[in-house]
Amino acid sequence: MNTDRVGYSGLFVVALYGMISSFLMPLGQLREPGPGFLPLCLSTILVILAGVGVISSRPSQEDLARTEPFWGNMKSPVKIVVTTGLAIWAFEPVGFLVTSVCFLGLLFRWVSDYPWWKAVLLGVCIGGAGWFFFAKLLGVSMPGGFLGW
Repeated sequence: MNTDRVGYSGLFVVALYGMISSFLMPLGQLREPGPGFLPLCLSTILVILAGVGVISSRPSQEDLARTEPFWGNMKSPVKIVVTTGLAIWAFEPVGFLVTSVCFLGLLFRWVSDYPWWKAVLLGVCIGGAGWFFFAKLLGVSMPGGFLGW
C-alpha cells in the first residue's frame, strides 16, 4: 500500500464529508451566498485534488522495498492524538490560556524532544500570544477556566 495513496484517500473522505455536510446548510444564490456556499466550494476543490492525488500516486522505491506495514512507527502520532485529546478535555474547565500553554509546552517537549526550558518558553510565548490576539485584540470570548482569565 502506498502511503501517499492512503493520505489522499483519507483527505478525500474528509472532503466528501464536508461536501455532504455543506448541503445541510442554506447555499443561497451566487449574488447572495449562504453559509453553506464557501464550505461546498472548498470541499469540492479538495475532493477533486484528493481524487487526482489518489489516482496519480505511485509507490516510491522506499514503499516497494518496505516489508513492515505502511504505518511504521506510530509513537509520535499517538503522542499528538493523546496530547490533543487532553487539551480538548481541559479546554472548558481549565481555560484557554492555561490549556494552550500546557498543550504547546507538552507538544514541544514530549513530541519534538525540545529541552524542557525551550518547551516551556515556547509554550508560554506562543500560548500567551494566541490568548492576547484572540481574547484581547479581537475580543473573542474564550473560556477562562478556574482562573477566570
